[in-house]
Amino acid sequence: MTMRTLWLENMLRAFMVALLATLPTKVSLPQVLHLLFERSGSRMKTPSQVVYWVNTAGLSLPNRRLLHEIVEGLCAMDLQDQGKPIHVRLKDVPP
Repeated sequence: MTMRTLWLENMLRAFMVALLATLPTKVSLPQVLHLLFERSGSRMKTPSQVVYWVNTAGLSLPNRRLLHEIVEGLCAMDLQDQGKPIHVRLKDVPP
């Protein structure tokens, strides 16, 4: 394992700990990776904020609810990119 891989793994674990602290539902790392990072989406940067849109098309109702909780948790974390607040939103886009 390289130092970079170890560093990325530790950062991912720290992110998950921070995210789990904001969620009312227990969620695992594979669930978050599948629901959030394996979905298509888009990014919009304005002078005052950064908005990420996550595609929810094709998700079952329980997974859609869980993804909604994850997105709310991310927004509650007050994440920033170069001093701009990051907002995550859900969007239905046909496949």
